[in-house]
Amino acid sequence: MMRRNAAESLFISAACIISFIHDANAQSCRNFVAEARAAIGSHVTALQRIEHEASDRAKGLDSRPFEFLLGEARKTTAIVADPAALKREEGLERCRNWTQPIRKMCATAAQMLVDALEKHVANAKPDYDKAQYAAAMEACEKPMGVKSLKSAIRGTE
Repeated sequence: MMRRNAAESLFISAACIISFIHDANAQSCRNFVAEARAAIGSHVTALQRIEHEASDRAKGLDSRPFEFLLGEARKTTAIVADPAALKREEGLERCRNWTQPIRKMCATAAQMLVDALEKHVANAKPDYDKAQYAAAMEACEKPMGVKSLKSAIRGTE
């Protein structure tokens, strides 16, 4: 009798754990955009501030050198492009409804900002695809609920 009760308890415990895991996964699919905003929203805003300062620097309005802005962009990109978080985001492919890989899109845009700033450090008249960078940043900003920035770095100012 005692073994039967122990087996029933074990079965019920396992069923509850499986139910909690399933609910947690379903929650991630349902609230992914809100979770992404909470996780990296402030970092996307930080990238915009860095881009704005770089735009001002390109116009001669900011005294911070591109090297400093590049360092700040690299730090922020490392947070947005966290490998473990990107790996978790890949798991969203199992969701019933299609979900945008927001962190991946923002990581791509952040890396493009780093690349653009590296070119500004190396050359007074850098050559990079401003339209491609602008499109990548806008693809990140839109699901994050952040207004698109107009800047010299994007070629929109």
